[in-house]
Amino acid sequence: MRRLAFDVDEKFFEEFNILVRDTGASSKADAFRKAVAVYKLAVESKKKGEKLMIADRDRQPISEIIIA
Repeated sequence: MRRLAFDVDEKFFEEFNILVRDTGASSKADAFRKAVAVYKLAVESKKKGEKLMIADRDRQPISEIIIA
């Protein structure tokens, strides 16, 4: 397995720790892998001309994840 290390600012570090806690991720690595999976889905969708959306319970779009 490869190791990845990088520096983040304090705000990012705090927000990431909150996400780890709130999602019940088994580790920070697990949360990071899940975040990358969502990012990958957004990038692949953009390549196909599709959009990645957040919808409410009635399936009405309320937000779009935009990848520049």
